[in-house]
Amino acid sequence: MPLNVFAFYNGLTEQAKGYPYLKEHGSIIQQLAIFEVSIQSNGSILGRPSRRLIDEAHAMGIKVFLVVSNLTRQGQFSTALIGRLVRDQDFANLVWRNIRDILVDYRFDGINLDLEKAAPTDRVRFTQLIQSWSAMFKQANFIVTIDVPAKTWDDPQNTWKGAFDYSPIGQAVDEVILMTYEEHWSESEPGSVASIPWITQVLDYTIGIIPREKIYMGIPMYGYDWPEGGTGRVIGYQRATELARRYGAPLQWNAWQRSTFFNYETRGVRHTVYFEDPRSLREKLELATQKGIKGIALWEMNLSYPSFWEVLRSYVQR
Repeated sequence: MPLNVFAFYNGLTEQAKGYPYLKEHGSIIQQLAIFEVSIQSNGSILGRPSRRLIDEAHAMGIKVFLVVSNLTRQGQFSTALIGRLVRDQDFANLVWRNIRDILVDYRFDGINLDLEKAAPTDRVRFTQLIQSWSAMFKQANFIVTIDVPAKTWDDPQNTWKGAFDYSPIGQAVDEVILMTYEEHWSESEPGSVASIPWITQVLDYTIGIIPREKIYMGIPMYGYDWPEGGTGRVIGYQRATELARRYGAPLQWNAWQRSTFFNYETRGVRHTVYFEDPRSLREKLELATQKGIKGIALWEMNLSYPSFWEVLRSYVQR
């Protein structure tokens, strides 16, 4: 079966770098998630999207989702805010109404819940919040999707993943976006952000709990540049290939992780770069197809590039 495409559009207006790609390749996107508006401590919702952006996506036959997060102005996910949402029913109801009003006013088709860093001790309460909100959003005729950390086993005490109980959450929502990236991250040792062996483990575990027809596999469009002994910085395909050319660094292929990497040195510091390219993309699309899941979720369109869309087009349906 061809794959469906759920694409994260990072920005609320047409000024985002992903906009030209939306205009050119919207015909192969089924769902567009506009990232993001955030829940404030007083229950209001910060941020409003461009109506033109939504209308243009609708004109291309794309269903449009609003990404709602617990991100603070400093760019951190607020554990305290989720703690209040799961304990204060009046506050949760106020937030839900404020979100619903935006969905109605802007003619969204659905919502994408990007609620991260819930405390593991709030696991049951967090599940109940997702169940309650999902039922109310569905009753209001909105499609409900949620982003969940990638897991290969269930560790309820894990500070990053523990609050996410796949089974009841998967039953409550319409679609689940697996964040199958950050296997290696800024503070880890260098490596693929999403190796094929690791993603395979994540999918095999998830398919045993959540129906395949609800699962979207995250596709990262980035990697990291790690200075030796330091913290990695996010890098996209175009910047990575430019850097490799500038330093005359040959591109290499990690046959186990199924990922492209290279090394270079500047100012006496050795760097290792792992990044996603058309070759690693094709392997991920093959895996998603083999597993028979609903589709793939692109993170994120600002980091895409022309050959990315060429590869993607041969795997997806419209």
